Amino acid sequence: MSVVAGSAHATSFTLTSPTSGGTVAAGISPVGGIVLDLIGLNDTRVTSQLAANQLFQGFYSNNPGNIGTQTGFTSAITGALGGGLKQAAIRFTLYDGDTAAGDFDFNDNRLRLNGLNFGNWSSVNAQNTDANGNAGSAGFSSGGFRNDTLDTGWFSSSDAALLTSFYNSVVNTQQVVYQVDDVDPGENFYDFTQGISSNFTNVGQGPTVQPPSNAVPEPFTILGSLTAGGIGVALRRKRQKQEKEAAKV
Repeated sequence: MSVVAGSAHATSFTLTSPTSGGTVAAGISPVGGIVLDLIGLNDTRVTSQLAANQLFQGFYSNNPGNIGTQTGFTSAITGALGGGLKQAAIRFTLYDGDTAAGDFDFNDNRLRLNGLNFGNWSSVNAQNTDANGNAGSAGFSSGGFRNDTLDTGWFSSSDAALLTSFYNSVVNTQQVVYQVDDVDPGENFYDFTQGISSNFTNVGQGPTVQPPSNAVPEPFTILGSLTAGGIGVALRRKRQKQEKEAAKV
């Protein structure tokens, strides 16, 4: 999928979450920002995108360093997830990340959400794209966000203990704080808008709920369907009886 019609190099990787939800919701850009994809214990899906121009720019003077904060996780949003999470995935786009093999931050950085460790930046298989999200010539990193390269990749977890702690933190704070935890902070310049089309740098959306495709209708809906079906059967029988009586005349 690509915003550039007819491109021979379009990629679906950046728009396909590693969760069971697969393709992300409409309105999420193919590159840029931070995309969060949550799958609840009841298979309800919640997605959000924090715009690239809302993210940190510069050198970190503290550790861990705040990348950005996604708000909007109201009780109505978290309450739709069935009391917890079974899967989570987080998409980042970063130019010159320097966490691939041979780069100076290889195996030095961890991603934190609400203070919880969601993985090593060097373990994420990221794909190089152009500014519009079309597949780039550098292909996949096989681990890490590369030097002088625009890469997009997905962190993911299905660890029950981690997701329980994360879910509780979101319920309590109604937000998600994204941070980079660096063994030796202050050596890398971060700009999450660099290399991205200006069409995408301000694209973002608050948390949105997507019910599971196999969701069972509410009781009143089922009752309404049964009532309507019963009325339909009665009307058909009455019409058939009238037709038979008319045929005898």
